[in-house]
Amino acid sequence: MKKWIGSALVYLLVVIGGYAAYSIYADGNATQSNEHGEHQNVDEHDEEDGHDAAHGGHGEEDEDDHGDHGDHEGHEGATSSEVNADVQLEGEELTITLTDLDGNPMDELEVSHEKLMHLIVISEDLEVFQHLHPEKVSAGVFMATAELEDGMYQVFVDIKPSELQYVNEPHEVMVGEHAGHEDAHVHLEPESQWTKEQDGYSVTLEVDNFSVKENVVLSFEIEGAQPENYLGALGHVVVVDEGLDEFIHVHPREGTEPVFEAHFSKPGMYKLWAEFKLNGEVYAFPYVLEITE
Repeated sequence: MKKWIGSALVYLLVVIGGYAAYSIYADGNATQSNEHGEHQNVDEHDEEDGHDAAHGGHGEEDEDDHGDHGDHEGHEGATSSEVNADVQLEGEELTITLTDLDGNPMDELEVSHEKLMHLIVISEDLEVFQHLHPEKVSAGVFMATAELEDGMYQVFVDIKPSELQYVNEPHEVMVGEHAGHEDAHVHLEPESQWTKEQDGYSVTLEVDNFSVKENVVLSFEIEGAQPENYLGALGHVVVVDEGLDEFIHVHPREGTEPVFEAHFSKPGMYKLWAEFKLNGEVYAFPYVLEITE
């Protein structure tokens, strides 16, 4: 009897010990499994966030780069200028100073039709037109000589910055005393005479339409000479509205004919000068257009 009781106690202790050992082992595995699971969840979350952040950052960078690239491609469509152009006249010398928005000299220009800068000078009565090419004298500073009679003029600085947006706006320059210049703006009248003559040369303009809704094609027929290469093109057309607020400078289409295409942003009266080099001399033939809706 005593032997049986002893055996039973031994068996009971073995069972209790085995169960305790199994519990400890199971708890340990569960804890390890839970810790490992939590660690994996954190890794997956961090990895997912890291991937999204990296992908998102790359996307934003691409978008910014694309936006900048778009800005550089579309200076003409810019609504604000990142370049300031100051125009001063002393005697017959026009000085043009280019600065960025921080006031630093702006010297990053691309050559456009063989020149770094084209300077268009137009009198308020729209009778005087000069196309000048200032020479660079220092960083961001250009100078040109202009023989102008007394009166008020608007000067357009036509440049192509390499990196910054630029809007070509008029700069007022007064030569001599010009009292009452506020009323000097003219009101253009539509004309029907599309053939102009200078020094024996005859140039006829043909316009395909006069609407702001379409690009306006300007075709010129020249009699007396063949147009020569002038500043890398067969000619140049400069257009301003009668208030001298809007400025358009276009070059001919590719080919052997002086055909130009311009876009007008609003209806109104416009004056254009078509420049051609004929037998070594440059002539500007003026025309008046009425652009409608």
